[in-house]
Amino acid sequence: MTDRGHELTLLTARPGERTGSHRWPVVDVGYDRSLKELKRAMTPAGGDPQLGRETHAMMLNLRASEALEELERRVPLDAVYERYSLWSWAGLRFARRHRKPLILEVNAPLVREAAEWRRLELAPVASAVERQVLRGADAVIVPSRELADWLTDEVGRRRHTRVIPNGFDEQLFRRPAPLPIAAGRLRGRYVIAFVGSLKPWHGIEVLLSAFERLLSQVPEAHLLVVGDGPLRQQVEAVGRRLGEERVTAAGAVDHSRVPGWLACADVAVAPYPRLDSFYFSPLKVVEYQAAGLPVVASRCGQLDRLVADGDTGRLVPPGDADSLAGALAELSRDPALRRRMGSRGRRRAFRCSGWSAVAAHTEAVIERCLDRREPDGEAVLVEAGA
Repeated sequence: MTDRGHELTLLTARPGERTGSHRWPVVDVGYDRSLKELKRAMTPAGGDPQLGRETHAMMLNLRASEALEELERRVPLDAVYERYSLWSWAGLRFARRHRKPLILEVNAPLVREAAEWRRLELAPVASAVERQVLRGADAVIVPSRELADWLTDEVGRRRHTRVIPNGFDEQLFRRPAPLPIAAGRLRGRYVIAFVGSLKPWHGIEVLLSAFERLLSQVPEAHLLVVGDGPLRQQVEAVGRRLGEERVTAAGAVDHSRVPGWLACADVAVAPYPRLDSFYFSPLKVVEYQAAGLPVVASRCGQLDRLVADGDTGRLVPPGDADSLAGALAELSRDPALRRRMGSRGRRRAFRCSGWSAVAAHTEAVIERCLDRREPDGEAVLVEAGA
C-alpha cells in the first residue's frame, strides 16, 4: 500500500522485532502497565490464566481507542483498516464517532475457532463483539468464498463483501534465494517440502503416514518440514526413526529464509485432513507456486481453485495418505512434468497472488467506501484474482 502512495500507521499489540525496518510508524497498543498488572491480579498463584488473558484482551480496546484519537488529532485519518481479532471493537467505535469508513479483514470465524481448538471462558461476550463488528463495518474483506458464506450465515447478506485471497511478497520470491546450510545433504534426493505451523488441522499426521508409505516406492524420498507447533515432536520422532537422510525438521525459520528452503525441494505439499469446514486461504500454496514448485494438495475449499489438477499440481482426497503417497510417487518419476507444473504455477502466482495485486484490490475496496455516491443495491461478492 505504501508503494501505491498511501500513508499508513500500524496499531498493534504485538509489534515484533522487525518493526524498525518498516517505512511506516508503529504504535504499540499492548504496553500498558496498569492493564498488565490487572491481568496478573486476575490469575491466582498457580491458577488458570485464561480469564485474565481474555479480560486483558478486551481492555486493550482502551489503549487502541486512545491511540486512534491521538492519531486523528495529529493528522486526520481517511479510513480504518482492521484485521479482525477477538474482543476488538475500538476500530468500529472510532469509525462511528468520526464518520470514517471501517474496512474489516476477516481471516477466520474466531469465536468458533477458539471454542473448538482452544478455550473461551467469555464466549457470549466474544460472540456479541463479533456480531457487532461484522455488522458495523462498511466493508468486509475475506480470503475465501467459504468464509464469505460463513459471514452471510452469521449476519446476513452484506452489500460490501470482497473475496481477496492471501498473497505473497513478490520481491522475496523474485530474487535468488540463499540456500540453507543443510542444502548439501538434500542433493540427489527427491525432496518433499511442507512449510507452516505444525497443528492438527494442517494434516501433519497424514503427511507423515503418506511419507512412510512413499519410501517403499521411492527410496530416495526426503521429507523437509519447515515450521514449529504442537506436532513437532511427532515429526522429530519419525525423523529419529528413519534417520536424517530421510527427514529434515528445520523448525521455525525467519520468513525471509523460506524461499531458500523451498529452493531445495522438488515438490511441495498442503495435506489438509478432512474438516467440517475449510475456510482457509493457504498462504503456503501461493508461496510454493511462487517458488516454482508443483503442489500436491487436498481437494477442499479454496485449494481446488488455487491448484489446477494436472496443470500446476495434483489434488487428492483430504486425509487420504494412500492417495497423497501415490501422487508424490507419480511426480517422482517425471522431472519434466514437475518442471512444467512448477513453471505454470509460478506464472499464475505472479499474475494473480502477489502483494501488488492484493494491494490494488484492497485499494479499490477502500476507495469504494470513501465514495459515498454509490447507490444502494444488492450485495456484491467478488473473488479477486480468480
